[in-house]
Amino acid sequence: MPTQGVITALITPLNSDGTLCIDCLKEMIEFQVRSGVHGLYLTGTAGEGVILPTDIRMKVYEKVLEYAPSKLYLLPHVGAASVDVVINLAKHAKDLGYREVSMIAPIFHKPVRKGLVKYFEYVASKIELDIIIYNNKDRQGYNVSPDDFQAIVSTVSSVKGIKDTSKDVTQLLDYVSRFGDKYFIAGAGDDLLFYTFIINAHAHICAVSNVIPEIVVELYNKVKEGRVKEALDLQNKVNQFRKVVAKLGVETQEALRQLVKLRGVDSGYPPVQMAHDIDPKLVEEAKKVIESIIPRR
Repeated sequence: MPTQGVITALITPLNSDGTLCIDCLKEMIEFQVRSGVHGLYLTGTAGEGVILPTDIRMKVYEKVLEYAPSKLYLLPHVGAASVDVVINLAKHAKDLGYREVSMIAPIFHKPVRKGLVKYFEYVASKIELDIIIYNNKDRQGYNVSPDDFQAIVSTVSSVKGIKDTSKDVTQLLDYVSRFGDKYFIAGAGDDLLFYTFIINAHAHICAVSNVIPEIVVELYNKVKEGRVKEALDLQNKVNQFRKVVAKLGVETQEALRQLVKLRGVDSGYPPVQMAHDIDPKLVEEAKKVIESIIPRR
C-alpha cells in the first residue's frame, strides 16, 4: 500500500506574476512535516492543478521531491481534461522517480462504463506507473461507483486504488469492504475524517490539514489508539473550523490559502481566476477559531 494516515492535499503557492513561489512551497512542506502528516497530494483540487499551466505542475513535482524528506509519501495528481496532458504529466513524474500517480476520472464529458475502462486502459498503456483513481463526482460530473472500479481493475492491472470524494459514507464503506485488502482506499471530505479512519480506510486525503495539520494527525492517532471519544471531539473541532471556512465566501482552497498565513506560513497567491477579497472581519473570526482549537505549546 502507498501509505496510511493523513495525506494533505497541498495548496499550490504562486507568486503575484503566476509563477511558482518556490520559497513558499518549501515553507509549506516544512510546516506539514513538523506537524506529522504522512503524505502530500500534489496539484489536486486543493492544489488547483486542473487550472494550472503544465509547466507549473511539473515544477511542483520537482521541487516537492527536493524539499520533502524521503519518509514522506508523495502522490502527484496528473488529471486534466486532455488525455495527452495527463500522459505528459505522468511521464514527467516517472522521470523524476515517482512510483504512482493519481488522476481524476474523465471530466466535462461524461463517459459510460466502457469509456471509463478504455480511458484508464489507454493511459496505463502509455505511462508505466501505478494509478490511484481520483473520484470527485462534483468536479467530474458523475460518480465512479465500486462496480465501476471493479470493471476498471479487472482490465487495468496498474490501477492500485482510489481516492473517493463522493462524501457518501455507504459507498466509502463499500470500497473498504470490497477492495481494502488489495487496493489503496482513501477517503476525502473533511467532515468524514473520523469515519474514514474508524472504518479502516488506508488514508484520508485532507484539505483542512493545510491549516490545522496537527489536529488531523492527532485525530488519526486517537482512532488508531481506540480513544474514540477523544477522536470525535477532534472531529467536532475540525467541523467547527470548516464552518468558519465556509463563511469566507470563496472556494475552500482559497479560504485555506488565506488562513494558513495565520499560522505563520506563506502560501502565496492564487491563480488569476481565483483572485478574491475576503472580509478582514471574517478572517479575524477564523483566527480566533484556530487559536481556540490548536493546543498551546
